[in-house]
Amino acid sequence: MRILGVDVGTTALKMGVFKDGRDGLRCLRRFTADYAVNTYNNGLFADIEPEKWQRAFAEGCRALGELMASVDVVALSGTTPGLTAMDRQGRALYPAILMLDQRSRSQAQRIIDTVGRDALLAHTANIPVAGGCSLASILWIRDDLPDVFRRTFVFGHSNTYMARWLGGGFAMDPSSASLTALYNTTANDMRWNREMAACFELPLDRLPRLTPAWQSVGRVRWPLAGELGLKKEPPVVIGGNDAVLAAYSVGIREPGEVFNINGTCEITMTCLDHCLPSEKYNIRTHVLPGRWFSFHVMNAQGKAFEWFHHLFCREMTDERFFGEFLPDAVNAWLDRESSVTYVPYLMGSRYSQEPLKAAFEGLTVETSRREMLAALVRGLCRYQGRHLDELSRQMRLTDCILVSGGAVNEALMRAKRRWMRDCDYRMESESSMMGAAQLGRRFLRSQ
Repeated sequence: MRILGVDVGTTALKMGVFKDGRDGLRCLRRFTADYAVNTYNNGLFADIEPEKWQRAFAEGCRALGELMASVDVVALSGTTPGLTAMDRQGRALYPAILMLDQRSRSQAQRIIDTVGRDALLAHTANIPVAGGCSLASILWIRDDLPDVFRRTFVFGHSNTYMARWLGGGFAMDPSSASLTALYNTTANDMRWNREMAACFELPLDRLPRLTPAWQSVGRVRWPLAGELGLKKEPPVVIGGNDAVLAAYSVGIREPGEVFNINGTCEITMTCLDHCLPSEKYNIRTHVLPGRWFSFHVMNAQGKAFEWFHHLFCREMTDERFFGEFLPDAVNAWLDRESSVTYVPYLMGSRYSQEPLKAAFEGLTVETSRREMLAALVRGLCRYQGRHLDELSRQMRLTDCILVSGGAVNEALMRAKRRWMRDCDYRMESESSMMGAAQLGRRFLRSQ
């Protein structure tokens, strides 16, 4: 069996053709295409034209060449929310609003004031915030772009948009629906919350059909299949949230297992066997029944390193900065006291209605850029560490944290052990694309 795994990420699309054999899934060929995110209005707006996802996918199909002819199923992973307003044909009426977006703060507060924090946590398991809450973005569109709202047939996420384009059905899985403020995340019962939708006069028929992550929503039909190099009109599996599928790909299944993803954002996920909502982190459903994830996000980790590099170390190549200067800074200050601290909200916070900002504090005339970079690393580690300390008071965490991502190296692993949580860390090669492919395999084996 051949599976096309597709990861529609925040800043890049990744796809690969996998072969399912006796030794498990093996990637035969892969493709990556970067695309630009729109950030404007003093950093408060962050969105992307969904057509960029389509173009990247089509480019990937061409790059994968003759392997496309053998694909039996297409399985998706997507950045969420990536809130997209679509017409009846699935065309985007406005750029997809990303989780980094801050435009809908007043709408998020309106949801909180109207429904109440306790009721929100009890049913949707999350407190709405700008960018990270689909309902807040929908209300912003209704308030600020009434014509777009009027013409919208369905509001969905990135996998909704891509599945509609490829397979013909408007759908969304629970892991993607978890942060909409419209899904019964606590119960995880495959139902939109009618009371929440009615409270804000949003008809449920403007939301996608809820579908388990491993199920198909339609087939890639002609002529599109032929244009993409497909021969079999393969079914499209709706898939799930990219971070959840990354955890799925490395085998996170049991309560208390912790997974730390290091990329543009840093995400610490802990597997739960019951919903444990809090105002201080998000909850997402797993793609497996009876499992949830606590979801603690720092909006800028790799992005913070890139910012520091550009601002303070511009004369260095990427190789020198990340391969030498950053490890040297960590090693120099790992066991030394420093007056310098870093407040880590370079791209705001998912857990505050206020537009939090980053800051360096405790600087003196003797402060070096190496000490500042070490403080940045320490601030990021302690931010995640406080979350794990809080969670450990409510459940037992495993003694080993799985770590992945392009923004991590041996020096950062030592920093995590020193400043985040004193335990073992094991590097894993995760892949949202692999997680999607695993769901595609599950679908094929169920047929």
